[in-house]
Amino acid sequence: MPSGPPPGDGSEGPVGPAQPVVIRLPRTSYLIIVFLVLGAVPVAFSGGGAGDVRDVASGSTNGFSLGPQLLVLLVPVLAAFFVARTATIVTADGLTVRAVFGSRLLPWPTLRGLSVRGRSIYAVQDDGVTRLPCVRLAHLGPLSRLSGGHLPELADATPKPAPQRRRRR
Repeated sequence: MPSGPPPGDGSEGPVGPAQPVVIRLPRTSYLIIVFLVLGAVPVAFSGGGAGDVRDVASGSTNGFSLGPQLLVLLVPVLAAFFVARTATIVTADGLTVRAVFGSRLLPWPTLRGLSVRGRSIYAVQDDGVTRLPCVRLAHLGPLSRLSGGHLPELADATPKPAPQRRRRR
């Protein structure tokens, strides 16, 4: 008995529409959030000042106090939401730009092209430009191929090798 997928399940090739491609921040970005939590917890659960230190020394305290400094814990939560939410999704219909609060669909027929300014990539439309989050120069080749002919064909970016270190003799 063959161990492959059953015939007709769509795994033979590009029978139907292509799957959407999601360009997002790397998962290692969550490492920053770990450091934010490690820095925010001592601030959030710290006491109010020198009076608390005397209370702890005399043994007349009930533990730590909660106060407005607890709001510092919102910073890592908001950062995690930003990393999880921000993305550019490429589908057969167009580009979907997801930001922290909302998303915007940019259909392929309305796009006039892409613009590169510095390290940012923008989608140019008749009514203005929209920044494509998480899209870099290396993504332009695959992005143009996924557009279905709406964008000019671009070659893939060639990786630049690291400089070779010369050996001393």
